Amino acid sequence: MRYPPEIAEDLVGWFLPPACREEVLGDLYERYVNAAQYAMSALTVTPRVIVSQIRRNTDAVIFLLTACAICYSFVAGWADLPVHIDLTDPATLLKVAIPTAAALLSLLVRNGYAAPDTRRQRAITLDIAIAMGSAGLTQLVLLVALRPDLMLLRWCPSQETASAWLFVILLRALFPPEMRVPQQMRRAG
Repeated sequence: MRYPPEIAEDLVGWFLPPACREEVLGDLYERYVNAAQYAMSALTVTPRVIVSQIRRNTDAVIFLLTACAICYSFVAGWADLPVHIDLTDPATLLKVAIPTAAALLSLLVRNGYAAPDTRRQRAITLDIAIAMGSAGLTQLVLLVALRPDLMLLRWCPSQETASAWLFVILLRALFPPEMRVPQQMRRAG
């Protein structure tokens, strides 16, 4: 019987979420024929497993509350400015949507890689730091790509911005990614 190269297994295992790493690597190991087949199997299975873990670990209600809080954090950064901001303008909505989408995407990926036994304060802090960094990175990329018309140019952090991010931290602390909101709490609200 032939076995996949150890370095290939390590590489694939590095990309797989920890909650299902052993099972997926075991399945790939059992189906191994040659290196090309193993690579193709890994390339097709890995994204599906990641998406499956994201869906399994993300509660829709909590995700929507998080999305609203992050979006509000960027809109609130404009609230203290003397310039009137038109939130019905598609260009303004796009300026808010770009960093919001980056922050939410990073939180979704972090949900997919959530390790149920070690998710506590340090992981929550890292999640928020990565989300904020992703949002900031979009602004840097737009600046480098010479698209300042899509940047949040006059945006500045405010007390409301900080409150919104604190709300996101609170949401992730009370409802970690691997936890579902009980049905009784949904009906009560």
